[in-house]
Amino acid sequence: MPGELILTVDDEVKIGELVGLYLLKDGFRHRTALSGRQALEIAKKEQPSLIVLDVFLPDMEGYELCVKLRQMTDVPIMFLTCKDSETDKVVGLSVGADDYVSKPFSPVELIARIKAQLRRDRIVHDRRTDEPAVLATERLRLHVNAHEAYLNDAKLELTSKEFQLLSYLMQNAKRALPADRLLNQVWGYDSHLDTKTLKVHIGQLRKKIERDPANPSAIVTIRGLGYKFDEPLL
Repeated sequence: MPGELILTVDDEVKIGELVGLYLLKDGFRHRTALSGRQALEIAKKEQPSLIVLDVFLPDMEGYELCVKLRQMTDVPIMFLTCKDSETDKVVGLSVGADDYVSKPFSPVELIARIKAQLRRDRIVHDRRTDEPAVLATERLRLHVNAHEAYLNDAKLELTSKEFQLLSYLMQNAKRALPADRLLNQVWGYDSHLDTKTLKVHIGQLRKKIERDPANPSAIVTIRGLGYKFDEPLL
């Protein structure tokens, strides 16, 4: 993990300097991009291990940049922005980001989340060969190693975290899973951290796989605990 390159995309120079200071203290390398175009150039040439980006950029919205970055790389992407409504978070995560942190922010918490994302990303890649090749129900099929999902034979467009979350839920089908366990297994977070990210991803998955997202039958809520994948595996 130390020595890995982290790219911060923010036209506020002081934000980049602050994030870079804390990253350098932990042994990371750090680059700052002040625009979307510069970020795309750095991402292509230097292949950072993780990208932190703002929504407000001088040449394009961060959401648009996230989509462009996702076409180039599958490394973790985190939004760091003052746009902090639930709708903003849903949009950010739906375009491919793995996490969403609001300004003002704690640099210590941000670095902890960056480390968790990198650690979890490494674990996921290492585990792929140990997981079942296919997870399937009557309607849904996940090809774990190929990182592909199908609903009634139609390919699903899932973000990396949506795929990881659905995969973990299906591997534990019919088991009630606490929210903190899901956060730890999919994001690498400790249980005291915010569960909004998990809630947003569950909502996005339901829109993509449920017959009626308002009355889910595949991913059900266990009140006071977490969630359960409630369809039997073949």
